[in-house]
Amino acid sequence: MGTALMNTTATASALTDDAAVRARKRSGGGRRLFRQAAGVLIALLAWEALSASGVVNSFALASPLETASKLISQAGTLAHAVLGTLEAWALGLLIAAVLGIALGTVVGVSKSADAATEWLVRAMRPMPSLALIPIAILVAGLGLKMTAGLVAFASFWPIFINTRYGVRQIDNRLLETAQSLGLRGLSRLGRVVLPAASPMISTGLQVALSLALVVTVSVELVGGTGGLGQFVATAQQGNQTASMYAGIVLGGVLGWALATLYGAVVKRALPWVVRPQGEPT
Repeated sequence: MGTALMNTTATASALTDDAAVRARKRSGGGRRLFRQAAGVLIALLAWEALSASGVVNSFALASPLETASKLISQAGTLAHAVLGTLEAWALGLLIAAVLGIALGTVVGVSKSADAATEWLVRAMRPMPSLALIPIAILVAGLGLKMTAGLVAFASFWPIFINTRYGVRQIDNRLLETAQSLGLRGLSRLGRVVLPAASPMISTGLQVALSLALVVTVSVELVGGTGGLGQFVATAQQGNQTASMYAGIVLGGVLGWALATLYGAVVKRALPWVVRPQGEPT
């Protein structure tokens, strides 16, 4: 009976400690959310004060209320623009992810392939996507294909490089254990190599996700291929400053939403990936 009482007491104590930990996490999460909201509110107040002060020409800097009014009144047009941007973004990112992970894995497992591609990677990686717009227009013409192609080019490099390093840094003992268990070829690749390299791959995808959105909007802005970029450019050319800021703000919100969604997916799909505090989860 004494032993049972001690076990019951220990179990109750563990449950109490676990409840306390969960309570602290909820409290900490609540404080963090409050600080984040306060930061946004302070930024909006600073924007309003700067717009009302006259330091910046009111025509060049629409107020938050004017911008919010345009977000509501032009919701349909903005939604259509967002869908166009997301289409090019998703297609380009998908191409980059497939090619980046596949080629990064091949180069990561093969020292010969790594040496053969080293100079090419160093030469191509720093090249800005916008510099390739003339070539892209000649190859694909203006439209979705051109935008998605440039997005894929820009997004490919962080995925490829992170995948290559992730595969190269796998502990040899893990590979030897897999081999001793009879895992070879595609079986070892799918069950050992890619899961072990997934933290680096997920980081590359996170970088590529944000970069892809930046490139998508930039190409739309310069090339006039639709989406949020063209909406902002058209508003600026038509002296519709509040509409222009509405498109810019919506682009920022879209980037935040995509990063947050990706963080949630990674947290659920790859629970063993440890992310620094403060990153989207």
